[in-house]
Amino acid sequence: MPIDTIELTICVPIYNCGEFIGQMLDSVCVQFSSACDSIEVLVVDGASSDNTPAIVNDRAARCTQVRYVRLQRRGGIDADLAECVRLARGKYCWLFSGDDVMRDGALQRALGWLRQEHDVYLNQHSFCDLHMNILGEYPIFSANRVRIAELSDPEQRVAYLRAGLNTQALFSFISGIIVRRDKWLSVDDPREFMGSCYGHVARLLTLAQRQLSVCYVGDLWVDKRGDNDSFLSRGLVYRLGITVYGYQRIANHFFGSASPEAAQIRRMVGNELPLALWLSAKCRTCTEPEIESRMELDRLVRACYSGADVKSYLIRAAYILTPVHAFRMLRWIYRLMNSEGQIDVIRK
Repeated sequence: MPIDTIELTICVPIYNCGEFIGQMLDSVCVQFSSACDSIEVLVVDGASSDNTPAIVNDRAARCTQVRYVRLQRRGGIDADLAECVRLARGKYCWLFSGDDVMRDGALQRALGWLRQEHDVYLNQHSFCDLHMNILGEYPIFSANRVRIAELSDPEQRVAYLRAGLNTQALFSFISGIIVRRDKWLSVDDPREFMGSCYGHVARLLTLAQRQLSVCYVGDLWVDKRGDNDSFLSRGLVYRLGITVYGYQRIANHFFGSASPEAAQIRRMVGNELPLALWLSAKCRTCTEPEIESRMELDRLVRACYSGADVKSYLIRAAYILTPVHAFRMLRWIYRLMNSEGQIDVIRK
């Protein structure tokens, strides 16, 4: 396929993703019969040690639009994603996780939206269990409608953030992002954020200091696999810290801690980390103290809910005052009542 005709590259940085990458690639390749030929899929493998190469090579042999690049060493998600975009040939890059699934018809709809030539497109997703059973839709904004904002404009930026329900409005979900490649490459890697898991967020906000047109399409294009967070191997407290400290650093660096933008970012982080999750982590500090630090968890709660508003005060108080045994009993009752296939939002 001529390089100058590629409109969209599906950029898939992976590491040891053999269990899921086949399903992800199949969900894209099956759409090539209905989508035009101006699409490629680029899989950049950070030196996987499992069966990832065999599975990707099998799909590449069946679908000429799949391109596989194996790196000599793993660079981490931030570095490998940046390398994937660098090696892409499309005008736009759809950043995609190797364990998520693209919905039928999403490629055609995406190509239609790209004709408007915004810098970044965001789409909605469902949330699923490990086996891709759909549990529900994950809202990103207070109203699920098309939303366009120029993030270099302070008034539009603050209004955009106020409408956001969680950090996915600020690019936290990789598979929900399509970005114009030349725009991405116009700034260097944000070195101070590489390795934070939010290097791509820092890059986009660096661009937004000059000009960045963002369009939320208000349409669901991706099914997100749950229960497959590799960072949980280091503990739930550590995983919570990635989100809380990561977005606080971003807010303070780009906007200042006292800015209205930082206040909205703190609100969005708090929204996506419910009280039940903090209490669950508190339980783990009792049962797994070797990897779950209660002292660090207490610091995280104070950092996440540092505001003087009523909601922050109530969450801090509930976290401190709720006994572990009482929460375990409530969780057991909840699971018993929701044992017939309903969503379990209180994680173990």
